[in-house]
Amino acid sequence: MLEVEVNFKSRIICREFGVTIGEVAAKATIATSAIRYYERSGLLKQPLRKNGRRVYSDDVLHELVIIEFAKETGFTLSEIKLLLHGFPENTPASARWKKMAREKIHELDVALDKTKAMRDMLEAMTSCRCLKLEQCAEGLERNRKRWNWSANAKPRVKTR
Repeated sequence: MLEVEVNFKSRIICREFGVTIGEVAAKATIATSAIRYYERSGLLKQPLRKNGRRVYSDDVLHELVIIEFAKETGFTLSEIKLLLHGFPENTPASARWKKMAREKIHELDVALDKTKAMRDMLEAMTSCRCLKLEQCAEGLERNRKRWNWSANAKPRVKTR
C-alpha cells in the first residue's frame, strides 16, 4: 500500500523559488501586513507568485532594512519611495542618501528652531502675573510680533 503525505505549506512549495512572506516577516521582524502595505504603497515591488503565493528573493530583506531605517529617521513613506525608486537606477546609494539626508536635516533644523521658539515663549509665560486671561490676551496682542513664530520664521539657505 502506498501512502502519500501532502503538505500544502507555502514554505515547502516556495523553498526552491524564494522565501515566503511569513519567512520574510520573521527575518525582518515585521508583520506580514506591513510587507503587503509596502507593496501597495509602491515601496516594495510586487513579488513573483508561485501557486498564488508571494515568493520573494532575499533582496527584499535589504529593502526592508532601508525602509525601517528611513522611517526611524523621520522619512515619510513618499520620501522613502523616492529614495528607493525615484532616482535613475544607476544612481549610487551614497548620492541618494546625501540628497535625501540633506533635505531631511534642513527640515529637522526648521522644526528645532520652531520648537526652541515655542519653548522660549512658554518659558516667558512662567513669569506671567496676570489675574485674568483677558489681561494675558491684551499683553499677548501687544507683543504678537515677538511670539508669532511663523510670521518671524527666517528661511534657511539649503546647502548641497
